[in-house]
Amino acid sequence: MSTRRLLPVFDDGDPIPDPETVKQLWAAVAARLDAGESDVDTVLKDELTRWTAAGSPDSSLSAEHRLGQAVRGALAGLGGLAPLLDRDGVENIHIHGCDHVLVECADGTTARWPYPVADSDEALLELLGELFARCGRTAREFSPARPIANLRIAAGGPLDARVAAVREVCERPRVAIRRHRLAHATLDDLHAGGTLDASMRDFLAAAVAAGLNLLVTGGPYAGKTTLLRALCQQIPATEHVVTVEDDYELGLHLDQQRHPLVTAWEARAAGAEGVGEITLDDLLKQALRHSPSRVVVGEVRAGEITALLRALGNGATGGMGTLHATSARSVPERIAALGQLADPPLPIPAAHRWTASALDLIVHVARHDHPAGRTRSVAEVVEVGPVGDAETPDFTPLFATAPGTPESIPVGPPSPGLLERLTAAGHDARVFDLPTAWGGGSR
Repeated sequence: MSTRRLLPVFDDGDPIPDPETVKQLWAAVAARLDAGESDVDTVLKDELTRWTAAGSPDSSLSAEHRLGQAVRGALAGLGGLAPLLDRDGVENIHIHGCDHVLVECADGTTARWPYPVADSDEALLELLGELFARCGRTAREFSPARPIANLRIAAGGPLDARVAAVREVCERPRVAIRRHRLAHATLDDLHAGGTLDASMRDFLAAAVAAGLNLLVTGGPYAGKTTLLRALCQQIPATEHVVTVEDDYELGLHLDQQRHPLVTAWEARAAGAEGVGEITLDDLLKQALRHSPSRVVVGEVRAGEITALLRALGNGATGGMGTLHATSARSVPERIAALGQLADPPLPIPAAHRWTASALDLIVHVARHDHPAGRTRSVAEVVEVGPVGDAETPDFTPLFATAPGTPESIPVGPPSPGLLERLTAAGHDARVFDLPTAWGGGSR
């Protein structure tokens, strides 16, 4: 006899606002704003004071803060999504209809969200339609004619969440939301959080300073975009950076002090009539006309890989991007497969030659789920060399990570030319003189 285990109800120890209370406060605040009051903060604070004075069941400061955030989210058009997006511990949100919501937490656990995110599936679709129509830099249609849509939304910070939604082709609306908990992380932050050790942090910082072209690879939710953002934080403020993305996630253009010279582009899907599409391939081809110091691509998924390799191979040093791959060594074949999707298709031998000439490093990240929680690390770093006897690019492993830890083991050394560039950028070449065997010698 089998037993069915129910997932626990989400509880991070912080009060979750009651949806009915949020609706009532939202209606009161909205009515006063419609009547002519303009200071949202003052009106919201006043209504929260009334709520507390009325003898609310939970009038703690934490409950009041969460309730205020939920009302702000409702005013911003996020509706019942706002309390979910305000949770630091939530990493992924899965909505299978308005009243079936599951959350994946940063520690690797999964739980049920206790409240519906909308009154009905129809109300959820209306909420999503409004979000897609107005929240992106380029409007996204989400309708029976365009039942698949993706968008970045600002839910309390400049880059908080990525939304993927599907309708019509499933029995109920399906929504997947990826929260960017580390939207402004630096290499130092990743080191402090246990993703990188000091040696890897210093090496990657030198790689960016040296203007190496690198590709961050890994599986789903491995932390590719987070690491790419952190690498971009190392780019000097004087450099002109062109970022190309399907949906804005990097956010370099939002920090004018750190990155004053950024040209940020976002692809645009075709409308219901089938016109108006602007692809990553289109944007990458345009990028070199804007005299960039570096070209950064959020993620390559298809034939635009050829445009990226062409851009990096044409002298735009320091370029970066991300790619789904199971390991660093699988990257050449992955690139060759994506090259077949280009128009015209890129022959496999040409894909290998372009890969060898365009890339200096592949940085592969991995996610580790274990009973104690979820961790991420840089699993390996390899140098990409010229095409060898096997007719694929030669690989030289530079670093590997001890299983279950962020500790990086130098297994190089790099080629003399690459080592010279790294050393000129401040990297200590003696790192690669240390013992490399697992557990052998001291570091």
